[in-house]
Amino acid sequence: MREILFRAKRIDNGEWVEGNYVKAELIHEDGYEHYIIETMRRGKTYEIDPETLCQYTGLKDKNGNRIWENDIVSGYFNHKKITGFIKYGSNAVYYIEREGSYGIHLDNSEDWLEVIGNIFDNPELLKGE
Repeated sequence: MREILFRAKRIDNGEWVEGNYVKAELIHEDGYEHYIIETMRRGKTYEIDPETLCQYTGLKDKNGNRIWENDIVSGYFNHKKITGFIKYGSNAVYYIEREGSYGIHLDNSEDWLEVIGNIFDNPELLKGE
């Protein structure tokens, strides 16, 4: 069974945090809904930027790193170097999105794919693709 896990950037310091996602229905005096990640460690909670929310694909790259939605990945596919980012498709699967090309499924990602960044921290890695 796939582990259901999320990550997002904390509002207070911009660091990534992983855990269970909770949308707080509380409307504070500032008038905004608050989005929270509850970590696995002692149930700590952190307010997050919902724009950075990413779900774990359940897969790992060739280096054993978790592959998350919005990660930028690279590898050789059909003898050609590709770079793209992980996207969740309408048919309920994750795939590699590349500009001007069809998406590539993540089959056997642990054999050929490498996470090299993410679209929030490293958007420059997608330039020219």
